[in-house]
Amino acid sequence: MSGALFLVSIGPGDLSYLTLAAQHHLRAAEVVLGYKLYVDLIRPLLAEHQEVVLSPMGEEVERARTAIEMARQGRRVALISSGDVGVYAMAAPVFELLRSQNWQGNDPPVVVTPGVSAFQAVAARVGAAIGHDFCAISLSDLLTPWPIIERRIAAAAWGDFVVAFYNPRSKERAWQLGRAMEILRRFRPASTPVAVARNITRCDESVQVTTLEALDVETVDMFSLVLVGNSQSFTVAGHIATPRGYAAARLNELVQSEVVEQMRKTDGASSGVCSLYLITLTQLADAAVVVCGGGKVGERKVRGLLDAATAEDASPRIRLISPTATETLQRWAAEGRIDWEARPYAAGDLIGARLVFAATSERAVNAAIAQEAAAIGALCNVADAPEQGDFHVPAVLRTEDATIAVSTGGADPRRAAAFRDQIGRLLAQAGNPGKETE
Repeated sequence: MSGALFLVSIGPGDLSYLTLAAQHHLRAAEVVLGYKLYVDLIRPLLAEHQEVVLSPMGEEVERARTAIEMARQGRRVALISSGDVGVYAMAAPVFELLRSQNWQGNDPPVVVTPGVSAFQAVAARVGAAIGHDFCAISLSDLLTPWPIIERRIAAAAWGDFVVAFYNPRSKERAWQLGRAMEILRRFRPASTPVAVARNITRCDESVQVTTLEALDVETVDMFSLVLVGNSQSFTVAGHIATPRGYAAARLNELVQSEVVEQMRKTDGASSGVCSLYLITLTQLADAAVVVCGGGKVGERKVRGLLDAATAEDASPRIRLISPTATETLQRWAAEGRIDWEARPYAAGDLIGARLVFAATSERAVNAAIAQEAAAIGALCNVADAPEQGDFHVPAVLRTEDATIAVSTGGADPRRAAAFRDQIGRLLAQAGNPGKETE
């Protein structure tokens, strides 16, 4: 038999999880390559005549290159990985190298054997956690920039996926898991089931079923996998299950969306203050707010948010996205009161936001921002086209005893400000001056 490269999945740890195909390829190999810990797991299956090549963690590319070279020399090589070799494992670097070498598919021939991934083993151990759509996200930013990872977490949270977190926490990366849970909590109930499994299927296995609210990230390490249910997942007798559908909950969501659409049509067909339903936001603490536009309008939006935070003892997390910013906005960014990303708006920037302000100088960009906000369910204020958004920002006067808001429904902000100023002068004459915003 000529040389060949077998990419062998050995499962999560217990030898009983190896597939028959994996066992066959291991027995047929002349050389077995792998990380020492993984080789030790399959030692009972290896024969004395087989050559074993151990490789340290972190040298995956060199390991793949060695395996390819040995196979091209006419040897039958088994390159092993835990779980599934194609999931965060050795298959990817092998095929990256083969592409760089102009591989045509036969020198050497490559056979990939699927295996049981850790998230599958954890899901099975706790019941039926991945009964509906799911995804896997690695929290290691060694090869992937953290902003991309965070965007994927937010997208998975918004999409209501069951999420399996690989590489959740290490001594050098202690904060990422906490940040991931923070994002999920904005979209899911605190009671959402969570499974934390360490060394699944191995002799020192431990599995804990908890919730988003009760999860202690300090108990998680690199040998753990964290599996978070979606908004419909539930626990039963210490197990986690995710229904295959949304049933009544989904039906209710569709009905509500139809009502919202009808309200939008009604609002678009009419004008005037009579169509407004004025509310006061009371949960700004730690709310994610995105302001697009760093000019005077954007500055007014941010100032109003900061004033509300001061008045209500709440601290929203404000992201300013704009290539340029006023001196005041730059000062607030330097003081750490806002996060300024000095670049134009891009699709996907709003994921995870609760409030959005479209305040750029380009109407087409503001329209795109409003469209994305509607898609993700965030409330949006559009500075140059109030009718395209979900809410207007009134002219506000704050006193020690009351907060007074004046609105023209977005039709004439200057007139609203004039009314507010007139009320402020009257209160000042009565000995009760206030602070103006917007």
